[in-house]
Amino acid sequence: MNIKRLDLRLEIADTQERRNQGLSNRVSLDENAGMLFVFDQLGQPGFWMKDMHFPLDFIWMNEEYEIVDIDGYVRPESYPELFRPVSAVKYVLEVNAGYVERKKIKIGDTLELALDQ
Repeated sequence: MNIKRLDLRLEIADTQERRNQGLSNRVSLDENAGMLFVFDQLGQPGFWMKDMHFPLDFIWMNEEYEIVDIDGYVRPESYPELFRPVSAVKYVLEVNAGYVERKKIKIGDTLELALDQ
């Protein structure tokens, strides 16, 4: 098992209202920041780029923070396309496009996230 420790300032989207808002209507995201979407149960949620102004990487994780899928360089122009993981997830991490490539993150890795709320 390959464990990757990420030092990111995370915003937590753990309510329906926060998940619906996500990163929409923002102009940018700091380089070492991200948004972690937390779901009450495993599922295959759909994400889109409605009202987004910059591209993102989506990192889809199961309940053990193991990466089951990655969508990289998702552009605002992709709206209204829906992105879903290939299998059930409990967490989705959104980071700036290119982050996954720079940090050499891949499917099968397990992420270690410092959750300072």
